[in-house]
Amino acid sequence: MSALTQIIADNSTAALAFDDPKSAEEMLSALHSRIHLVDACIYRADGSVLASYFRTPSRQACPAALPAQALIETNSAITISQPILLGGRRMGTLVIENDLGDIAERVRLYGATVLGVVAVASLLVFLLSSRLRETIVNPIAQLVRATDSVSESHDYSVRALKVSGDEMGVLVDRFNEMLAGIQTREDNLKKALLDRELALLEAERAKERFRFMAESMPQKIFTATPDGNVDYLNRQWAEFSGLALEEMAGWSWTNIVHPFDVEENVRAWKETVATGEPFRIEHRLRRCDGQYRWHLTRAHAMRDGSGAISMWIGSITDIHEQREREEQLKRANEDLQQFAYSASHDLQEPIRNVSLYSEVIARRYDHILDSDGRQFLGFLSEGGRRLARLIGDLLAYTRAGAPDESASSVIAPMADASDVAKQTLSDLAEAIRESHATVTYQDLPEVQMSRSHLHQVFQNLIANALKYRSEEAPRVHLSAERQGTCWRLSVEDNGIGIDPQYKEKIFGVFKRLHRDQRYSGTGIGLAICQRVVARYGGRIWVESSPGEGSTFYFTVPDRAPRAQSASADSSVG
Repeated sequence: MSALTQIIADNSTAALAFDDPKSAEEMLSALHSRIHLVDACIYRADGSVLASYFRTPSRQACPAALPAQALIETNSAITISQPILLGGRRMGTLVIENDLGDIAERVRLYGATVLGVVAVASLLVFLLSSRLRETIVNPIAQLVRATDSVSESHDYSVRALKVSGDEMGVLVDRFNEMLAGIQTREDNLKKALLDRELALLEAERAKERFRFMAESMPQKIFTATPDGNVDYLNRQWAEFSGLALEEMAGWSWTNIVHPFDVEENVRAWKETVATGEPFRIEHRLRRCDGQYRWHLTRAHAMRDGSGAISMWIGSITDIHEQREREEQLKRANEDLQQFAYSASHDLQEPIRNVSLYSEVIARRYDHILDSDGRQFLGFLSEGGRRLARLIGDLLAYTRAGAPDESASSVIAPMADASDVAKQTLSDLAEAIRESHATVTYQDLPEVQMSRSHLHQVFQNLIANALKYRSEEAPRVHLSAERQGTCWRLSVEDNGIGIDPQYKEKIFGVFKRLHRDQRYSGTGIGLAICQRVVARYGGRIWVESSPGEGSTFYFTVPDRAPRAQSASADSSVG
């Protein structure tokens, strides 16, 4: 309406300027197409009507002109007053009155339009919701049903149904993958729990078997925690000590150890627990009647899969009678050894007298004796010398087993085998020269054996190699090789060799394989070697074949115990 009023006002300036009512009437008559326009009037500047338009003939009164542009609304009509201007000067006023039917029609049109838009929008919403139901709601419903099923049944083999390949389909796939992962973990967990139960059951059975075995054994059996606290003792323990487990648990077992043994026992047990090494000790334990008896205690660590100690298992064996027999045998051996030493020593003087007076008779009465007498006297002198050699070898043999009063340490001293070999060759220099022998050695180590004893062994073995030689000039070689926790030394020669059937016999006392006068001796030299080597915890043996030479081997362990002999006497057997 305002736009229409402005257009008519602009087109009326010419009619007002020329005061042309006719052209103004014609212009207003064009408003008849506006069915809701009631009347329109153009006023001159002086307020008189130039032209007018009335829709109904019965209405012939123009609405009053207003001094300024205005819009007046009543219950039945709207009146618009628009000034007509020309060059900024007011030429007149246009007044148009319009009923409210146009507004009602517009309201109905706009309402119908809104209703149509709403209807179309509702239809679109319905179609879109139907589509969304297919693409979103249904897959979500499937996920919800699958989730409810898993939650109620705890069955992780349930899977959600995939209905599309879009993002919801990807979500369903990931959900199913999650269920599969949970199912795998649950299966693994169930298997692990089952395996654990079976392992616990088997461990319980093993424990019962161990207890049955421990209770059935004659030895005293115990177990301890990794830190050394005793946590189990079998029935034999209780019967021996008269004490219950509670009185012996932890470190309380030390109360029945002999006071002289308890300090070393505790030290050794702590060292074993700290290092994990096997435990072994001989000590005295108090029986329930108060008597102390010798026992041998051993313990070993049981380790888990990672190598860590899980427990200690030990046994305690009564060795009281064995110790008494060993002491008796030791005393008997000492007495026998002392007797042999004393007898050998006491025989030396008569033997020297026999040899001495034989020589005196040979010098003074040689002209009196006939050939038989001189021969018999020669037999007597040679027998005396052989008997003196035999007595000397017996003394060397007994001294090889006698206590070493000169050494205070329980561990044997170190000896440089190269220096000892050099000294031995110096002592045998005359025999080496006479036999045209070649004696070599190389890379000989330091070994835990006294120099005198190592010299004794070397001298006997090298002297035998020089004595039992073949037609060739003797070749003797000394060598050493590391073997685990000990040194293996060897003396190799190219002599006449030894039949393998005699390789053990030759180490016996007075055991000689050759009665030929070319090979003199008493048969004690190798016995002395064996006794000396055995005193250091080693062993000696020979590898040989007739005509191919011999190789004598002997071992000297690390941390070898102090030998029981300080003698350096030697003998060629």
